Amino acid sequence: MGFFNRLMCLVVLLLGASQALAQEPSADERIRNLEAQLEQQRVLLEQMQRELDRLKTESGTPAATADTVVASDAAAETEPQVAGGPEADFRPSMEISGFVNLDMIYDFDRVAPQYESTLVPTTIPTTPGLYGSDGNFITSIKQSRLSFVSEASTPLGDARGWIEFDLFGTGSNAGSNAFNLRHAWFELGRWGAGQTWSTFMDITTWPNVYDWWGPSGMALNRNPMVRYTIPYGEGGSHFAIALEQQNASFNVGIINELAPTLAEDLVPKSELPDLIGRWRTEGDWGHFQAAAVARHLAWETLESADNRPKGDTFGWGVNLTGILNTVGRDQLKFGVTYGEGIASFINDGGGSNLAPEFTGAGAEVKAMESLGFLLYYDHYWSEHWSSSIGLSQNDNKLTNLQLTSEPDKVTYASTNLFYTHSPAFVTGVEFLYGKLENADGSNGDDFRVQFTTRYNFAHKYSSR
Repeated sequence: MGFFNRLMCLVVLLLGASQALAQEPSADERIRNLEAQLEQQRVLLEQMQRELDRLKTESGTPAATADTVVASDAAAETEPQVAGGPEADFRPSMEISGFVNLDMIYDFDRVAPQYESTLVPTTIPTTPGLYGSDGNFITSIKQSRLSFVSEASTPLGDARGWIEFDLFGTGSNAGSNAFNLRHAWFELGRWGAGQTWSTFMDITTWPNVYDWWGPSGMALNRNPMVRYTIPYGEGGSHFAIALEQQNASFNVGIINELAPTLAEDLVPKSELPDLIGRWRTEGDWGHFQAAAVARHLAWETLESADNRPKGDTFGWGVNLTGILNTVGRDQLKFGVTYGEGIASFINDGGGSNLAPEFTGAGAEVKAMESLGFLLYYDHYWSEHWSSSIGLSQNDNKLTNLQLTSEPDKVTYASTNLFYTHSPAFVTGVEFLYGKLENADGSNGDDFRVQFTTRYNFAHKYSSR
């Protein structure tokens, strides 16, 4: 019997089965009829499979089952070829996310105009009226953020890329709504490269603070780097080591008054990257992290023979941070940062990595000593209501050749009350206090109230 004749027989049997069901026999009769029809269909299917195997053998193609054919078709659709190489399991996805943010701020005092949309203690004037009389209303969208994240499986391992911007112009764009690059980072397996949060810091200890700048005394910056991470245990426990671009700074101090031309030519020089190691352990109780940095801090003089005077010194720092889970979703967040020549790692360091100092043997350049800490408590009143309260401070040990108008201590404190309507929408009010104390004893403080409303969005596109 030919292949198509058997197929027709199967169709006739199925039609016969439908007619038999239409006659509504008794239950026992229906069961016996169905068993007989199923046995006939089984025999026909075996005959069809043997016929298919014979045809494949005659054509020189290995026999394949129906499951194999379906799997091959699926692979052809979902696993594209890599140019110049073998077939790869490459299924990229793209997520676009971010938030639209509006801050409405009433500042009872004043800060430097270019940073009036956030509280940076080192921008608080110590001379009353320097930036105008007290009282200022600010409306800002600068915190609004846009992120692009792509993930894929590659022949070399899982890959992830991340680019993120906000509208908070800094540097030469300070005070404007210019695009500000936050992250340009990718990971391939255990390797990472690009710009992201420094390996020295612990971004998870950022409290539920909605002010853009945040706690002044915590280690917080983003650097270009290459990093290798070794996970262990469960959760996010790991060890990481990185080479990061050095954020150099040189405070020329009193030299600016005694020899302004020389002071202008004294500049830091990045000869070597920072070497940073980090260890982190996690558990149901929270996590603890310890990080250390070693820095080669160099300086030189421009427009002079052989760029002299010049030299270098050693900088170092440690950062101990953690989170303790307390009651329900509540968390206690803490951090202590200490070292020499690490001011550029601290959120509002207030000083410089290098500064001149007069000793018995004459003037020399040294790494300035800094100490910063963070202590915050995040509390959840209910499913929708939450608050955060805490204090952060940075204290610099200034050299005897630094100007007395240099920041000696900066303080940042805040509390808030926020309502999360849904994962997409949050709104609330925050109370902020900052204080700047200079080496000469002059000081200034600032108190402000900030109303924030934010719409979060995210959409993922995938080829899977």
